[in-house]
Amino acid sequence: MDRGDSDKRFKIVAYVLSSIFLLTIIFPLFYIISLSFQDDSEIYTYPPKLIPKAGTSISIVMDYSRYSDKTEKELEDIIIKDSTLAMYSTIYELNREKISEVKVYGISDGKTIFYSRAHGLMLRLQLQFGVYARARVSTKVLLNGDNYKKSAELIGYEFNIDGLDKSYDSIRLGEDKFSIPVGNFLNSVYNISGDYKGTVTGQNYLLLLENYKYYYLTPTYMYKNIPAIKEYSFFAFMFNTVLTIVWAIICEVVLGSLTAYPLSRLLSKKVADRILLYFLATLMIPFVCIMIPQLLLVKSWGMYNNYGGMLVTWLYPYPFYIYLFKGFFDRIPSAYFDAARIDGANELATFLKICIPMSKPIITLVALQTFVGAWGDFFWYFLVANKPNLWTLNVAVYTISKTSQVRQNLMMGLSVVTIMPVLAVTAIFSKQIKASIMSSGIKG
Repeated sequence: MDRGDSDKRFKIVAYVLSSIFLLTIIFPLFYIISLSFQDDSEIYTYPPKLIPKAGTSISIVMDYSRYSDKTEKELEDIIIKDSTLAMYSTIYELNREKISEVKVYGISDGKTIFYSRAHGLMLRLQLQFGVYARARVSTKVLLNGDNYKKSAELIGYEFNIDGLDKSYDSIRLGEDKFSIPVGNFLNSVYNISGDYKGTVTGQNYLLLLENYKYYYLTPTYMYKNIPAIKEYSFFAFMFNTVLTIVWAIICEVVLGSLTAYPLSRLLSKKVADRILLYFLATLMIPFVCIMIPQLLLVKSWGMYNNYGGMLVTWLYPYPFYIYLFKGFFDRIPSAYFDAARIDGANELATFLKICIPMSKPIITLVALQTFVGAWGDFFWYFLVANKPNLWTLNVAVYTISKTSQVRQNLMMGLSVVTIMPVLAVTAIFSKQIKASIMSSGIKG
């Protein structure tokens, strides 16, 4: 067999196997993203769907021409009540359908005088954690007190007795499959005041992307009594996460290199090797063996449920990073250090002006490894910080997932949010990661 043909076949097999492995690796991420786009009615279906259906937009049209004797304020109040009933009842009664958007048009004498639009997840948030938290969907409950006004303000609406620049497809009005059932429950069960005219439906994949807007807003409803979360939502958790990551990177780079320098340049090889062996031996101690003593120690220092307890553990450098720095410092030619000492530089100046500038590949590797590790760290933060305003992103996602009213599509969306930064950093700094690993002398 010709050597060229053999090499060609080998490359084809290698490419095919690499493609299969790549698809196998990214499939879980693809499936999580798919689930985040799916509606409650889809996510629990069997067999599971890999490609979600487009979101359904339903427009409900009601006529108020017979209320011409009412004042503008009275007519507005009537339509707001009907709009509230129409939106929430549609989500509730058609819960087996993928309703991603509800629009309400109020018309009078052939012109649109009222318009309101709500995403399906916005309405579900109001039913789960908002104005109608844990309430039964009925006319009496929806119109109780001024709740319908609060809901309308949160959702938003337009009202102008002289007409609005909002229109619907009047040719298709009443021709879709939802027109009759929506009319039945609005007229017979919820007793709207306006004259129901029908519905217009459409399909739109962009409504699925809008899901993420309301995934982001979920904490503001769940923890509305905590000012930081109410104002910043997931950015409050992101701040805690970034704070711990930045602190971790600084500590690991600074303390790891400072610890490695005397092992490499100041102590005898015999003593340095024994100390390094001690550091590496600590890697064999499982965290579960020390977590309770460590937690009790942090509590005794008054650092429980505050940033101190979250940050203090990074003051112990990771032994493997000490090993990396020492190995790199060992390979720096002694001539550099001899020249620095001849010039009168002390050990600190030698460390800062020779070791650190030449250690950029190792610093990059340690920083990236620490970022990935600190981003995924969960258990310690879960133990030491029970206040929601101290949660990191992983702790927040875990805690929210334990809430009985939270749906799986929301959890998948939050999971995507926690995965994407690590993927982005890895993609952006892939060349630096490769160069750092090669410079460190580590062979994959």
